[in-house]
Amino acid sequence: MSIDRLQQLRQLLAEEPGDLFLRYAIALEHRRLGATAEAIADLEALLREAPQHIASYYQLALMLAEADRTDDALDVCDAGLLQCLVAGDRKARAELQELRNTIAEAE
Repeated sequence: MSIDRLQQLRQLLAEEPGDLFLRYAIALEHRRLGATAEAIADLEALLREAPQHIASYYQLALMLAEADRTDDALDVCDAGLLQCLVAGDRKARAELQELRNTIAEAE
């Protein structure tokens, strides 16, 4: 069923290649399936092309921290925090700041 879900998401993305949410969903599905390296690569590519996709910063930082890439995770949090300021998204900024603090304290 999970592979079917991934295939469905990829099919939808083929029909709507510019859909950022579908790309994000594929990354999260990769993570759920245990393909963390693919999930990280998916989110990094998404953010290179669409740095305004704020939700991707949180998930990418979380995955990088779990992969013991703390410095990279903190850098992603910092970049996301700047995007939150630009977008005026206080809620996402607070959540990302909390994640950053948690990652920094665990270091």
